[in-house]
Amino acid sequence: MLQLLEESKGDLVAFRISGHVDKNDYDVMLPILEEKIKQYGKINVYAEMQEVEDFTLQALWEDLKFDFRHAADFHKAALVGEQKWLDWLTIAASPFTTAKVKHFTLEQRQQALDWIQTPEA
Repeated sequence: MLQLLEESKGDLVAFRISGHVDKNDYDVMLPILEEKIKQYGKINVYAEMQEVEDFTLQALWEDLKFDFRHAADFHKAALVGEQKWLDWLTIAASPFTTAKVKHFTLEQRQQALDWIQTPEA
């Protein structure tokens, strides 16, 4: 399930991922991201992951297609969650995007929001 968070304002899209994630979740979220990119050019993304059970292959495919198409359209991405694979994803994503990508634990949620909302100098 993907849930848009109230912190989503201006060029920031903030959402929570939990439970079972499928293509329908991406069918809702991707148009929101596309609209923000059209409006602001480059955007920031805050993704909080709590108790994610699984992603369907279709959901992963939609995510990959979107990420490759918009690799240069992000300033920063904060990945928040306890999953060890988030560290790996943060490292693996860096060659494919111009965005600054950082992993935070759930306890660092406020720190992640502060970082993602601080303009680049």
